Amino acid sequence: MEDVIVVEHLYKIYRFYSSSIARLKELLNSKSYHEEIVALRDVSLRIKKGEAIGIVGDNGAGKSTLLQIIAGALHPTSGKVSVKGKVLALLELGLGFHPDFTGRQNIYFYGDILGYPRKFVKSKMDEIIEFSELGDFIDRPLKTYSTGMQMRLAFSLAVSLDPDILVIDEALAVGDLHFQKKCIDRILEFKEQGKTILFCSHSTYQISIFCNRVLWLKSGMIEMFDITETVIPAYEFYQLRNDRAKNEKAEETKVAPVSPVIIEEFKMLNSLPLRTRDDLRFYLKILSESEDIKYHVSLSLKMDTGRGVFVTGTHLFDKPPLQGKKKEIFITFPRVPLLSGQFYAHARVLDEQGLMLYHQKILPPFTVVEEIKKGVNYRGVCYLEHQWDVK
Repeated sequence: MEDVIVVEHLYKIYRFYSSSIARLKELLNSKSYHEEIVALRDVSLRIKKGEAIGIVGDNGAGKSTLLQIIAGALHPTSGKVSVKGKVLALLELGLGFHPDFTGRQNIYFYGDILGYPRKFVKSKMDEIIEFSELGDFIDRPLKTYSTGMQMRLAFSLAVSLDPDILVIDEALAVGDLHFQKKCIDRILEFKEQGKTILFCSHSTYQISIFCNRVLWLKSGMIEMFDITETVIPAYEFYQLRNDRAKNEKAEETKVAPVSPVIIEEFKMLNSLPLRTRDDLRFYLKILSESEDIKYHVSLSLKMDTGRGVFVTGTHLFDKPPLQGKKKEIFITFPRVPLLSGQFYAHARVLDEQGLMLYHQKILPPFTVVEEIKKGVNYRGVCYLEHQWDVK
């Protein structure tokens, strides 16, 4: 497949001035009066036709800046961007709309901005209005719309004008669950049609559904760009480590998590390093704000890459939900068959259905070492009992 987006050594640097006088001073002499913020630093990538690319990263990592440059809404400071095909972007909600125009007028207005013939936009009007479910609001001024209604109009317009490349920047974070599901279904249709999709979201679950590859930006640079199964576990592990640091800071400042049920304590009871076939033991102390709240507890074992090894939970093994203001839980994995490597444990408290996350904690990675036997060379994650029968 051909490359439809090629980014080469892309930089985007913003200049910030303390005042308009500082800007004027810099114009009048050679001295610098500004501060530079590097939003993107030496970003290079190639995206092929029909790929669905997820984009993840912390706030301020450069995700929106990159998408705006690809969509043509921003110019790079240096570097090259080549895009083949018609691009439609859902960036900032309302971008390209006029608040005093009606929804219908804004559809024509947006089409004019993008250079679409009026006849073509008119032919798509009924489809756009039907998908948006705005009803009579389509002939009311945009300034009377809620944020969710603006998202409906923007998404409906973008997907109905049949772009070759669809760029979505956090647009699905706004709106009700019914319309979000409708948007997800339409994006999957686009993917099946071989359209190219750039999808930026904080929802790693949605990215796992949509995307073949994932770009992880960190401080304006590419941290990883690989298949989804490789990047998402690594990014989730990075997020969990950050969450753990935040939780520790909150405990130090006596700020309790805002949750009806929390994990007050989570620790590993083994001395380290753990050896293959040792019993692996964990301790959890769960606190609930009420005796009446029902909840489930889960524990995951993962490799240091974030890939799962095993997960257990009260809701996964047909056990009733827990109740009570305080529960002490001991979990034991007898004669654990893990081979040499780095692993970590992740505990969660979930609601009565096991769907909503109340609280979570992660332990630092622990090392497993195996006994070295002459003539034996193990490979893999865990040891499986087996036998050879050669005839």
